Amino acid sequence: MADTVMTVTGPISADDLGYTLPHEHLFLDLMRDNWSGDNYLNDPELAYKELMLYKEAGGVSLVDQTSGGLTSNDQYMLPVKHPIAVRELSERTGLNIILGCGWYRETYYEPRLWRMKTDEIAEEIEHDITHGISGTDVRAGLIGEIGAHFTWISPIEERVLRAAGRAQKRTGVTLTTHATRGPLGLDQLDILEEEGVDLRRVVIGHPQSHADFEYHAEIARRGAWISFDNMGVVEEAVPYEQEKLLKQVKDIVDAGLIGQLLFSHDVCYQHMYKAYGGHGYDYVPTRLLPRLQEIGMTEDQLLQIMVDNPRRALTGQE
Repeated sequence: MADTVMTVTGPISADDLGYTLPHEHLFLDLMRDNWSGDNYLNDPELAYKELMLYKEAGGVSLVDQTSGGLTSNDQYMLPVKHPIAVRELSERTGLNIILGCGWYRETYYEPRLWRMKTDEIAEEIEHDITHGISGTDVRAGLIGEIGAHFTWISPIEERVLRAAGRAQKRTGVTLTTHATRGPLGLDQLDILEEEGVDLRRVVIGHPQSHADFEYHAEIARRGAWISFDNMGVVEEAVPYEQEKLLKQVKDIVDAGLIGQLLFSHDVCYQHMYKAYGGHGYDYVPTRLLPRLQEIGMTEDQLLQIMVDNPRRALTGQE
């Protein structure tokens, strides 16, 4: 359990986190998925404007889960190193920004990872937390997002996940994962449990992409967090997908699992920005509540998900 959280500008009291988006991205390069400008976020001025909309809506904190491999080595991506760019954005907006570390998924790994032992990878992750990321003095405040590609975990992804688990045990920070289109989060929990990680400090990412209540409930039963981190879909998707997502939320709340539920947007493409017609970083605080009220949720419940739950997820506090 921790009373402070490490942000890109230094530690803050957990009580100062306030309204928190637990899974977002500010600058990243997804070109390895598809060579498209939509996959490239590298405009500090636009990022500032988009974040200020979130701040004006009452936002206080944001978790940037842009881990290793998602930051380009291209000299044209940013004028400074990625952690420095994030810190400058935090200082300019006044938002608390917690930056992740580790490695995303196999497609995005550097070749050297295949030659490294698990403990060597763990030591690098630990260094990002205790000293700074990429040779800077900007320290990571959590581990993640640590991912796997489709519905399986490859051998190298398992090694990285085990390394992340070992670093989590040594540092005590929260560990977040990337798991899509299937119940892969349970396999991730199995591996982390073998490494002795307290699953109450683990956030399973993207479970809404596998619309199975039993999957969501099992994550919670094992003590981990259910991160519905693409809530902007309620705004942008076809009505059927909107209703399906809201039903998933209702099932979790009706089962008494609201205390392990997180909401975010996972802004990771240009089309998600308000400037490009998307939902932006402020959809949850400004426009989600009316849709939640349609399924019987209250403003107090939304505040629990957006204020109390992220604080507990990031610190281990009760």
